[in-house]
Amino acid sequence: MKKQCQKALVGAIQKFSTEDGPGIRTTVFLKGCPLACKWCHNPELIEFEQQVIEMPNNCIQCGYCIKECTQHAIYADADKKIKINRELCIRCMKCTEICYAKGLLPVAKFMTAEEVIYQVVQDKQFYSYTNGGMTISGGEMLSQPAFTEELIDMAEKEKINVCLDTSGFGDGDVLEKLVRKKNVGHLLYDMKCIDSEVHKKYTGKGNGVILENLSRIASFPELNEKLVMRMPLIKDINDTEEIIGLTAEFYEKNNIKKITLLPYHNLGISKKKNIGGMQEIFQPPDDEKVEKIKEYFIKELGAEVEVLGKL
Repeated sequence: MKKQCQKALVGAIQKFSTEDGPGIRTTVFLKGCPLACKWCHNPELIEFEQQVIEMPNNCIQCGYCIKECTQHAIYADADKKIKINRELCIRCMKCTEICYAKGLLPVAKFMTAEEVIYQVVQDKQFYSYTNGGMTISGGEMLSQPAFTEELIDMAEKEKINVCLDTSGFGDGDVLEKLVRKKNVGHLLYDMKCIDSEVHKKYTGKGNGVILENLSRIASFPELNEKLVMRMPLIKDINDTEEIIGLTAEFYEKNNIKKITLLPYHNLGISKKKNIGGMQEIFQPPDDEKVEKIKEYFIKELGAEVEVLGKL
Protein backbone atom coordinates (compact mmCIF):
# COMPACT_ATOMS: atom_id res chain seq x y z
CA MET A 1 0.00 0.00 0.00
CA LYS A 2 1.42 3.36 -1.04
CA LYS A 3 2.27 5.69 1.82
CA GLN A 4 0.07 8.78 1.88
CA CYS A 5 2.22 11.91 1.95
CA GLN A 6 1.37 14.50 4.55
CA LYS A 7 0.84 18.09 3.48
CA ALA A 8 1.49 21.40 5.17
CA LEU A 9 0.46 24.96 4.45
CA VAL A 10 3.47 26.64 2.86
CA GLY A 11 3.27 30.41 2.75
CA ALA A 12 6.12 30.94 0.32
CA ILE A 13 9.26 29.42 -1.11
CA GLN A 14 11.71 32.28 -1.50
CA LYS A 15 14.70 31.68 -3.71
CA PHE A 16 18.02 33.52 -3.55
CA SER A 17 17.60 34.47 0.10
CA THR A 18 20.77 36.00 1.51
CA GLU A 19 19.69 36.94 5.04
CA ASP A 20 18.31 33.62 6.29
CA GLY A 21 21.61 31.90 6.96
CA PRO A 22 24.93 31.77 5.12
CA GLY A 23 25.27 31.80 1.35
CA ILE A 24 22.49 31.72 -1.19
CA ARG A 25 19.50 29.90 0.22
CA THR A 26 15.96 28.87 -0.56
CA THR A 27 13.74 29.77 2.40
CA VAL A 28 10.61 27.74 3.02
CA PHE A 29 8.01 29.65 5.03
CA LEU A 30 5.55 27.40 6.86
CA LYS A 31 2.21 28.87 7.94
CA GLY A 32 1.20 28.93 11.58
CA CYS A 33 2.89 30.34 14.68
CA PRO A 34 1.98 30.11 18.39
CA LEU A 35 3.26 33.65 18.93
CA ALA A 36 1.57 36.80 17.66
CA CYS A 37 4.32 39.40 17.63
CA LYS A 38 2.85 42.86 17.22
CA TRP A 39 5.72 43.83 14.91
CA CYS A 40 5.71 40.58 12.88
CA HIS A 41 6.94 41.12 9.31
CA ASN A 42 5.00 38.05 8.13
CA PRO A 43 1.62 38.49 9.89
CA GLU A 44 -0.12 36.49 7.18
CA LEU A 45 1.76 33.42 8.45
CA ILE A 46 0.61 33.63 12.09
CA GLU A 47 -2.74 31.84 11.73
CA PHE A 48 -2.67 28.08 11.21
CA GLU A 49 -5.65 28.18 8.84
CA GLN A 50 -5.82 29.28 5.22
CA GLN A 51 -6.62 32.95 4.57
CA VAL A 52 -7.41 35.23 1.65
CA ILE A 53 -5.00 38.10 1.08
CA GLU A 54 -5.99 41.14 -0.96
CA MET A 55 -3.54 42.31 -3.64
CA PRO A 56 -5.07 45.69 -4.56
CA ASN A 57 -2.46 46.56 -7.18
CA ASN A 58 -3.46 43.47 -9.17
CA CYS A 59 -7.22 44.05 -9.06
CA ILE A 60 -8.84 44.99 -12.40
CA GLN A 61 -12.26 45.59 -10.78
CA CYS A 62 -13.99 42.98 -12.93
CA GLY A 63 -16.40 42.10 -10.11
CA TYR A 64 -16.30 38.34 -10.68
CA CYS A 65 -15.34 37.73 -7.04
CA ILE A 66 -18.43 39.62 -5.84
CA LYS A 67 -20.70 37.41 -7.93
CA GLU A 68 -18.88 34.23 -6.85
CA CYS A 69 -19.10 34.86 -3.09
CA THR A 70 -22.05 32.95 -1.62
CA GLN A 71 -21.72 34.76 1.72
CA HIS A 72 -21.93 38.28 0.25
CA ALA A 73 -18.66 39.04 2.03
CA ILE A 74 -17.02 40.76 -0.95
CA TYR A 75 -18.02 44.24 -2.05
CA ALA A 76 -16.70 47.31 -3.86
CA ASP A 77 -16.17 50.45 -1.79
CA ALA A 78 -16.87 54.02 -2.91
CA ASP A 79 -13.64 54.02 -4.94
CA LYS A 80 -14.62 50.71 -6.57
CA LYS A 81 -11.88 48.91 -4.67
CA ILE A 82 -12.65 45.33 -3.72
CA LYS A 83 -13.01 44.72 0.01
CA ILE A 84 -13.77 41.65 2.13
CA ASN A 85 -15.99 41.61 5.19
CA ARG A 86 -13.88 39.17 7.19
CA GLU A 87 -16.71 38.45 9.64
CA LEU A 88 -18.84 37.07 6.82
CA CYS A 89 -16.04 35.29 4.95
CA ILE A 90 -16.00 31.50 5.50
CA ARG A 91 -12.66 31.07 3.69
CA CYS A 92 -14.05 28.77 1.02
CA MET A 93 -11.40 30.30 -1.29
CA LYS A 94 -13.73 30.34 -4.30
CA CYS A 95 -12.97 34.01 -4.86
CA THR A 96 -9.27 33.24 -5.27
CA GLU A 97 -10.05 30.54 -7.82
CA ILE A 98 -12.12 32.91 -9.98
CA CYS A 99 -9.72 35.87 -9.72
CA TYR A 100 -7.60 35.61 -12.84
CA ALA A 101 -5.91 38.95 -12.15
CA LYS A 102 -4.64 37.63 -8.80
CA GLY A 103 -6.23 40.47 -6.89
CA LEU A 104 -7.33 37.92 -4.28
CA LEU A 105 -4.94 35.12 -3.41
CA PRO A 106 -4.67 32.31 -0.88
CA VAL A 107 -1.99 33.17 1.65
CA ALA A 108 -0.54 29.67 1.47
CA LYS A 109 -0.61 26.46 -0.50
CA PHE A 110 -0.96 22.89 0.73
CA MET A 111 2.20 21.10 -0.35
CA THR A 112 3.93 17.80 0.27
CA ALA A 113 7.56 17.73 1.31
CA GLU A 114 8.37 16.24 -2.10
CA GLU A 115 6.82 19.24 -3.84
CA VAL A 116 8.81 21.63 -1.68
CA ILE A 117 12.12 19.83 -2.17
CA TYR A 118 11.52 19.71 -5.92
CA GLN A 119 11.73 23.51 -5.93
CA VAL A 120 14.62 23.66 -3.47
CA VAL A 121 16.77 21.30 -5.54
CA GLN A 122 16.48 23.53 -8.62
CA ASP A 123 19.08 25.93 -7.20
CA LYS A 124 21.40 23.28 -5.79
CA GLN A 125 24.41 24.51 -7.77
CA PHE A 126 24.22 27.92 -6.07
CA TYR A 127 24.28 26.32 -2.63
CA SER A 128 27.51 24.50 -3.43
CA TYR A 129 29.29 27.67 -4.57
CA THR A 130 28.20 29.82 -1.62
CA ASN A 131 27.90 27.43 1.35
CA GLY A 132 24.15 27.96 1.12
CA GLY A 133 21.20 25.59 1.28
CA MET A 134 17.62 25.46 2.48
CA THR A 135 16.23 27.46 5.40
CA ILE A 136 13.01 26.35 7.10
CA SER A 137 11.21 29.32 8.60
CA GLY A 138 7.67 30.47 9.23
CA GLY A 139 5.46 30.90 10.96
CA GLU A 140 7.08 28.44 13.33
CA MET A 141 8.67 25.22 12.12
CA LEU A 142 8.35 23.63 15.59
CA SER A 143 4.57 23.75 15.16
CA GLN A 144 4.90 21.36 12.19
CA PRO A 145 7.66 19.04 13.42
CA ALA A 146 6.87 15.97 11.30
CA PHE A 147 6.79 17.98 8.08
CA THR A 148 9.96 19.84 9.06
CA GLU A 149 11.77 16.59 9.78
CA GLU A 150 10.65 15.17 6.45
CA LEU A 151 12.04 18.24 4.67
CA ILE A 152 15.35 17.89 6.50
CA ASP A 153 15.67 14.20 5.67
CA MET A 154 14.85 14.78 2.00
CA ALA A 155 17.40 17.59 1.87
CA GLU A 156 20.01 15.24 3.32
CA LYS A 157 19.43 12.78 0.49
CA GLU A 158 20.12 15.64 -1.91
CA LYS A 159 23.21 16.66 0.11
CA ILE A 160 21.67 20.05 0.89
CA ASN A 161 22.60 21.93 4.05
CA VAL A 162 19.68 23.05 6.23
CA CYS A 163 19.26 26.11 8.43
CA LEU A 164 16.40 26.21 10.95
CA ASP A 165 14.77 29.50 11.94
CA THR A 166 12.73 29.34 15.15
CA SER A 167 11.16 31.37 17.93
CA GLY A 168 12.05 28.52 20.26
CA PHE A 169 8.44 28.23 21.39
CA GLY A 170 7.76 24.51 21.15
CA ASP A 171 8.76 21.05 22.33
CA GLY A 172 12.37 21.00 23.51
CA ASP A 173 12.84 17.32 22.68
CA VAL A 174 11.68 17.95 19.12
CA LEU A 175 13.95 20.97 18.76
CA GLU A 176 17.01 19.06 19.94
CA LYS A 177 16.21 16.14 17.66
CA LEU A 178 15.93 18.41 14.62
CA VAL A 179 19.07 20.42 15.40
CA ARG A 180 21.03 17.18 15.83
CA LYS A 181 20.31 16.16 12.24
CA LYS A 182 23.70 15.93 10.55
CA ASN A 183 22.76 18.15 7.60
CA VAL A 184 21.39 20.89 9.89
CA GLY A 185 24.30 23.30 10.01
CA HIS A 186 22.70 26.40 11.47
CA LEU A 187 20.02 27.36 13.99
CA LEU A 188 18.66 30.91 13.88
CA TYR A 189 17.04 31.46 17.27
CA ASP A 190 14.87 34.50 17.96
CA MET A 191 15.28 36.57 21.10
CA LYS A 192 12.26 38.88 21.15
CA CYS A 193 12.83 40.08 24.70
CA ILE A 194 14.57 38.64 27.77
CA ASP A 195 11.90 40.12 30.08
CA SER A 196 9.01 37.65 30.15
CA GLU A 197 6.32 40.23 30.95
CA VAL A 198 7.40 42.46 28.08
CA HIS A 199 7.63 39.38 25.88
CA LYS A 200 4.07 38.40 26.76
CA LYS A 201 2.75 41.91 26.18
CA TYR A 202 4.08 42.06 22.64
CA THR A 203 3.93 38.42 21.51
CA GLY A 204 1.02 36.99 23.50
CA LYS A 205 3.20 34.45 25.34
CA GLY A 206 5.79 34.45 28.10
CA ASN A 207 9.33 33.38 27.26
CA GLY A 208 9.90 30.62 29.83
CA VAL A 209 9.79 27.76 27.32
CA ILE A 210 11.89 29.76 24.85
CA LEU A 211 14.69 30.42 27.33
CA GLU A 212 14.58 26.86 28.65
CA ASN A 213 14.94 25.45 25.14
CA LEU A 214 17.70 27.92 24.34
CA SER A 215 19.70 26.96 27.43
CA ARG A 216 19.26 23.31 26.52
CA ILE A 217 20.60 23.75 22.99
CA ALA A 218 23.44 25.99 24.15
CA SER A 219 24.55 23.43 26.77
CA PHE A 220 25.72 21.02 24.07
CA PRO A 221 28.94 22.31 22.43
CA GLU A 222 28.16 20.54 19.15
CA LEU A 223 24.76 22.28 19.01
CA ASN A 224 25.94 25.59 20.43
CA GLU A 225 28.28 26.04 17.48
CA LYS A 226 25.26 25.95 15.15
CA LEU A 227 23.45 28.62 17.17
CA VAL A 228 22.96 32.21 16.01
CA MET A 229 20.74 34.53 18.03
CA ARG A 230 18.43 36.81 16.04
CA MET A 231 17.37 39.93 17.92
CA PRO A 232 14.71 42.26 16.51
CA LEU A 233 15.34 45.72 17.96
CA ILE A 234 12.27 47.82 18.72
CA LYS A 235 12.82 51.33 20.06
CA ASP A 236 12.06 51.74 23.78
CA ILE A 237 10.75 48.16 24.06
CA ASN A 238 13.64 45.71 23.86
CA ASP A 239 16.59 48.03 23.19
CA THR A 240 16.83 49.58 26.66
CA GLU A 241 20.02 49.44 28.67
CA GLU A 242 18.38 47.16 31.23
CA ILE A 243 17.02 44.69 28.66
CA ILE A 244 20.29 44.54 26.72
CA GLY A 245 22.23 44.05 29.95
CA LEU A 246 20.02 41.17 31.09
CA THR A 247 20.27 39.63 27.63
CA ALA A 248 24.06 39.80 27.76
CA GLU A 249 24.05 38.12 31.18
CA PHE A 250 21.93 35.27 29.81
CA TYR A 251 24.18 34.89 26.78
CA GLU A 252 27.31 34.87 28.93
CA LYS A 253 25.82 32.25 31.26
CA ASN A 254 25.03 30.02 28.28
CA ASN A 255 28.23 30.73 26.34
CA ILE A 256 26.34 32.20 23.38
CA LYS A 257 28.75 33.91 20.99
CA LYS A 258 26.94 34.61 17.70
CA ILE A 259 24.35 37.38 17.45
CA THR A 260 22.47 39.07 14.62
CA LEU A 261 20.72 42.38 15.31
CA LEU A 262 17.58 43.13 13.28
CA PRO A 263 16.38 46.74 13.61
CA TYR A 264 12.60 46.97 13.20
CA HIS A 265 11.11 47.52 9.76
CA ASN A 266 7.46 48.08 8.84
CA LEU A 267 7.07 45.54 6.02
CA GLY A 268 4.33 43.75 7.95
CA ILE A 269 1.93 46.71 8.03
CA SER A 270 0.62 46.40 4.47
CA LYS A 271 0.42 42.61 4.72
CA LYS A 272 -1.64 42.85 7.89
CA LYS A 273 -3.99 45.33 6.21
CA ASN A 274 -4.39 43.03 3.22
CA ILE A 275 -5.59 40.16 5.43
CA GLY A 276 -8.13 42.40 7.12
CA GLY A 277 -6.25 43.66 10.15
CA MET A 278 -4.26 46.62 11.43
CA GLN A 279 -0.71 46.43 12.72
CA GLU A 280 0.71 48.79 15.30
CA ILE A 281 3.54 51.00 14.05
CA PHE A 282 6.83 50.81 15.92
CA GLN A 283 10.18 52.52 15.44
CA PRO A 284 13.71 51.13 15.17
CA PRO A 285 16.54 52.42 17.32
CA ASP A 286 18.68 55.01 15.55
CA ASP A 287 21.94 53.91 13.95
CA GLU A 288 23.99 55.18 16.88
CA LYS A 289 21.97 53.08 19.34
CA VAL A 290 22.26 49.97 17.18
CA GLU A 291 26.02 50.43 16.91
CA LYS A 292 26.25 50.90 20.68
CA ILE A 293 24.38 47.63 21.29
CA LYS A 294 26.59 45.84 18.79
CA GLU A 295 29.78 47.08 20.44
CA TYR A 296 28.42 46.21 23.90
CA PHE A 297 27.91 42.55 22.95
CA ILE A 298 31.35 42.42 21.33
CA LYS A 299 33.05 43.94 24.37
CA GLU A 300 31.13 42.08 27.09
CA LEU A 301 30.87 38.67 25.42
CA GLY A 302 33.57 38.60 22.77
CA ALA A 303 30.69 37.77 20.44
CA GLU A 304 30.47 37.82 16.66
CA VAL A 305 27.80 40.44 15.95
CA GLU A 306 26.28 41.52 12.66
CA VAL A 307 23.47 43.91 11.81
CA LEU A 308 20.95 43.16 9.06
CA GLY A 309 18.57 45.64 7.49
CA LYS A 310 20.10 48.88 8.76
CA LEU A 311 23.39 50.81 9.04
